[in-house]
Amino acid sequence: MSQPLFHHYADFSTLSNALVQRWLTLLASTPATAVCSFALAGGTTPAPIYRQFDAAAAGQRQIQLVATDERWVDDNDSQSNEGLFRQCFAHTSAQLISLKNQQPDPASAVAAINTRLSENLPQPFSAVILGMGTDGHIASLFPDAPQLLINDPSRHCVAALHPQTQQPRMSLSMARLLNTQRLWLVITGAEKRQVLEDATPYSPIGALLTAATCDVEIFWCP
Repeated sequence: MSQPLFHHYADFSTLSNALVQRWLTLLASTPATAVCSFALAGGTTPAPIYRQFDAAAAGQRQIQLVATDERWVDDNDSQSNEGLFRQCFAHTSAQLISLKNQQPDPASAVAAINTRLSENLPQPFSAVILGMGTDGHIASLFPDAPQLLINDPSRHCVAALHPQTQQPRMSLSMARLLNTQRLWLVITGAEKRQVLEDATPYSPIGALLTAATCDVEIFWCP
């Protein structure tokens, strides 16, 4: 288990500035011959970070992006993480590796998407930017679904259902999230900080942090 480095910021703007600078430094320090790939959390919380990075990294090297999870909806749906990324990364030269295909549901598509990820993202991620729910879930790896937490290196993605809405999702697997050089966890508010501090190895976030061997940094603000 890596010992996480905890960063405390006064507000989200300060947090965003710090994380974007860390991201840009990583980009600049990576050899030109190496591939820079990132797995990114979706949702409205990190979107300003992505837009700020996009503006600052415009015209620089190409990067690869993949969502940590995706709802089984069209890109033009407001709930689509991939649709959000296409809007946020309008100036950066970014190749988006999709977690979706034309199958009717994630369970039908998981084998094909697993192959796609294996072929297009064979190396460890440069960094994974994760969020966390108030129930301790990460990506679409939810509590009380132990089959989603299996750390199997051959499994790059898993089909999941949101426990309340039963909405179908495709998620990066625990093993694929851990196959990275850096984990950057972005959380806000006292409630999520308490969830993180109380996490056990049996919760999704606890299982991730227990198994992580890479550098782990937590970016938090009230």
